[in-house]
Amino acid sequence: MYKSVEFLVGLSIFLFLFFAFFLFFFQKGNRWSKRFLGLLFLSLGLAVADVFLLINETYLRFPQYAYFLNALPLIYGPLLWFFTQSVIKKDFKMNTKDLLHFIPFALVFISMIFIYHIRHIDFKREFLKRALEDPGSMASASSFIIILSIGSYIYSSHKRVKRYRARIKEEVSNIIRINLGWLDFTLFGFIVIMALTLSVQIVHTFFPANSNFNLLLLILLFVLLVFVMSAIVKGLRSDVSFETVLKENEIGARNKRMLTHEELNELNLLKEFMLSQKPFLDPSLTLKNLAGKMNMSSRELSYLINQGEGHSFFDFVNRYRIQFAQEKIADAEDKKLTILEVMYASGFNSKSSFNTAFKKHSGLTPTQWKKLNS
Repeated sequence: MYKSVEFLVGLSIFLFLFFAFFLFFFQKGNRWSKRFLGLLFLSLGLAVADVFLLINETYLRFPQYAYFLNALPLIYGPLLWFFTQSVIKKDFKMNTKDLLHFIPFALVFISMIFIYHIRHIDFKREFLKRALEDPGSMASASSFIIILSIGSYIYSSHKRVKRYRARIKEEVSNIIRINLGWLDFTLFGFIVIMALTLSVQIVHTFFPANSNFNLLLLILLFVLLVFVMSAIVKGLRSDVSFETVLKENEIGARNKRMLTHEELNELNLLKEFMLSQKPFLDPSLTLKNLAGKMNMSSRELSYLINQGEGHSFFDFVNRYRIQFAQEKIADAEDKKLTILEVMYASGFNSKSSFNTAFKKHSGLTPTQWKKLNS
């Protein structure tokens, strides 16, 4: 068991540090996002190393190096939050107030100087022995507080992303174009890691003699390894610039009022244009693109669709795409087309988005619609 743990720890540390430096030195894209994610992976790697050096008693031989990294988990939450902010906010910059998020880390780090680092080496060895033999209720309480802190940041970040996703439906016809993959991946990864960490801590605190502790620890290390390896593969296979098509503060707000006679005419012209020119067949269609074709501003077009049709831009465009797809599937001349071919021909570039939209607008799946019209 120990050899397995040692191998997983060593490999995890190496990969965390490797990916962190990859992000630091990768030149393309959003530098703030890369810095925050890089620091997050760097701190994870160092924290894994710190725990392992304590457990395998390396710090007992070199006590002067212990407790420099024990406060690192307190920066996971803030780094995750600022990574989220930097991806969805245009021209993101940190200010002095943002540093308040790192006060808990600074307080713990400074307190350890007086509690541990300025003491005699014999005191340090005894301190470490007690920490290994009997972590005590204080250590357990600290761990639960750290997990609670990280959990609150994960929840806040998830809410921010969810709110942003709802708002971009007003502007973009294909949400898949919005590069939120890294946010989803990082948030989900941390949820799994924190859940396992909590399980390990509960077993360690309330069932110290339980043999399942080592198994849980091994699983946690394995998940950490899978997390960082997935990040590296994702980084090599996809874009790590963290550039989104649309930033949060580019999404315009509208005042609520009834459409005028002139606006109703413009809405009718828009509908005619959608049917005759079929701009919705372009999977990269955005509010800005369509507004340019209609010789109006993005805000005016968004208002017409939202107020006149009661839909977001996303749903408005998808309605035309689904109507086109239904006609394609039902058309006798197009019977040989597969569902996937119809999907691409209708302006979709994601099978899940196509199926969801089809079900929403027709009440049937594409396959059910094809059977009904065969």
